[in-house]
Amino acid sequence: MRILQKCCIFAPEMRKILTIWIVFLSVMAVSAMTREEVDAQVDSAYNAAMAGQIEQAISINKDGLALVPEDSMSWRCEFYSCLLYCYHRLGDYQQALFYGEECLNYDEQYGEPQDLSASLGNLAGIYSSSGRQDVAEEYLRRAIAIEQQLLQTETDYSPKSLAIRQAMLGEVLLSKSDALTDSAKTATLHEALALTEQALQTDRTLGRKLQEGMRLAQIGHIYEALGDAHKAKDYTSQALDIARETGNKMTEVLCLLQLERYAEAAERAHELGFKKQEFQACDKLYARAKAAGRHAEALEWLERARVLHEALQNEDTQRQLTIAQVAYDTYRKEQLLADQLQQLRQKQTRLRALLFFVLLALLVIALLVGLVILLRKRNTLIARQAADKKRQYGILSHDLRNPVMAQQQLLQMLYTNYEHYAPEEVHTLVGQLLAGSDNQLALLRNLQEIVQLDRQARCFRVDQLDLAAVLRDTVPDIQSAALLKNVTIDLHADRLLVETDREMIRTVLRNLLSNAIKFSPKGSTVEVGTIPPAAFYVRDHGVGMTHKQIQHILTDQKQIEPSAGTDGESGTGYGLVLCRELLALCNGKMDIQSVQGEGTTFTIDLQNAYYPRNKQYEHSCTR
Repeated sequence: MRILQKCCIFAPEMRKILTIWIVFLSVMAVSAMTREEVDAQVDSAYNAAMAGQIEQAISINKDGLALVPEDSMSWRCEFYSCLLYCYHRLGDYQQALFYGEECLNYDEQYGEPQDLSASLGNLAGIYSSSGRQDVAEEYLRRAIAIEQQLLQTETDYSPKSLAIRQAMLGEVLLSKSDALTDSAKTATLHEALALTEQALQTDRTLGRKLQEGMRLAQIGHIYEALGDAHKAKDYTSQALDIARETGNKMTEVLCLLQLERYAEAAERAHELGFKKQEFQACDKLYARAKAAGRHAEALEWLERARVLHEALQNEDTQRQLTIAQVAYDTYRKEQLLADQLQQLRQKQTRLRALLFFVLLALLVIALLVGLVILLRKRNTLIARQAADKKRQYGILSHDLRNPVMAQQQLLQMLYTNYEHYAPEEVHTLVGQLLAGSDNQLALLRNLQEIVQLDRQARCFRVDQLDLAAVLRDTVPDIQSAALLKNVTIDLHADRLLVETDREMIRTVLRNLLSNAIKFSPKGSTVEVGTIPPAAFYVRDHGVGMTHKQIQHILTDQKQIEPSAGTDGESGTGYGLVLCRELLALCNGKMDIQSVQGEGTTFTIDLQNAYYPRNKQYEHSCTR
């Protein structure tokens, strides 16, 4: 009660500490996103980018990245892929490559094969746009090898991604061929043609009509580069029909340009807002009109081309301004985030310091209270142990004194009246003296073992033993007591190897046999034997035991109430306690089966016995 009253004094301080702890946890907590939230934010950013709102898309991605921990790279790569797409559309290839390489590095170490293929394909597109066709070719060949391997190992894997990579590589080789010599150019174009035709076949099999039109346009372009105008026109015309059927406006305009239907291409590009393609068509129409001598018409096309050129330049300038603005906004956000992080760290440092001192004070108080409680418990334990020892030694001295007094009386009778006793009577009296001395010796042995256990001075020496041999060597130690009571000890022991302490087994067996003889009627049999793989038993046919007595023996009771034997033998009740304590030290197990009036069986299992864990026992063997 006093301790509780003292704790109540600190209740206001405890409330303050609890408040500080809650604030500390709220400050320390890091906002985390779920996978669903990550996917939703990335989708939102992609939608904004597809709608032409590149700055907004980049801002959405940056805000999402700020909420994802640095070590959650699988989630961060979702935002990196979207940022790669945004910067690619802006024409900021350096930033796009940065995010692409981050995804590639992660996928090479931890990603799935299909993720690695996607990262390689994304980077190849950026390298191709920035004019580095050799790097783009290398990445695409790696991606194609991965896709082919996936198709071989996974039966349900779709060849769609392989077709995309093959078409991209064909486009890269077509672009690369412009800078090659004739023989190398022809070989490169034929490889590009083969790759694109494979992609076309896959898209036709999968029913991807839109992609089919794009592949046909690309094949037409390759045939044009090879100088086969007829096939180029045939494939491009097919591509134009499919583009109009599927609504692929860009492919439609590109096909019109490739078919040299420039007037139609110019009008269609103007309708769709494709200024670059409209400029190309107007420029071709200007050159055609000028060559035909139609100067007024040529002037009109030239003026229209000039206006488009200026618009394209303005768009390029605006795109550069957008890139600069995005970079500046990103820098400002990063600076603001760094300032907020610094302030948060300062708060955390102050809170940690305050919390440290509060916890230190609580620890000191807890230690003091615990020390007081431990001291009280220790004093109580010492007092109880002292009382137990006093009672134990009182019983021991009483049980030692009675046999000595009885022996003294018998010896006095023999000494003073020796000539009056017949030889049979002398033999009986000497037997009684021998039984008394055996009882004293057993008491002294148990007393020595108990004292050594209390002082932790019991020396254990573990050897590989034949359990049957140890039993045979120990039975004679108790044979005299059995003969005096006309009890037969029946030994059934087979060779069993165990690793334990020899003297421990002997001590346990002596006490079990002594107990069995004590509670067996005259003329009965006590059985001793081995049980494979590493156990022995002692069975008597005496008075038996109650369930309560068995529980007292098997539990941590420090003393068992002594009871007289079948022939009035006295006892201390410590023999079975000693057996239990010795077995507990070495992980031996004692099982007791008993029926009152029929007898008791003690089974000692040494299969899992090991060296005592207490190091003090180990040291006692080496001193």
